[in-house]
Amino acid sequence: MLDHGILNVPLSKRGNIDSEIDRYKKQQAAEKADAIAVRNSDFKSDKEHAKALWAQVNRDLIKAHAKQRGMRFSELRDTLDGYVKWSPKKAIQVLPMFIEA
Repeated sequence: MLDHGILNVPLSKRGNIDSEIDRYKKQQAAEKADAIAVRNSDFKSDKEHAKALWAQVNRDLIKAHAKQRGMRFSELRDTLDGYVKWSPKKAIQVLPMFIEA
């Protein structure tokens, strides 16, 4: 909120508001960049884990689950592959169902 009493103080005494705004924006941009970097590294590690799980998946189990759900094998396979590529957290949760113990 603007303090109207400060308007009577000369600019040289009250500080440079533009530099304060620039400093704040720079700080916010740095925090956002750090958050994005963390999110990207988490995504990459999850994707690597999902790819490792995808390599262990048994195609016969996918066929059985597809038949049980009334889907074609290729539909379920493509859905699971999409999870691996674009939603690795979801793939990590779902793929163990299709791996033989």
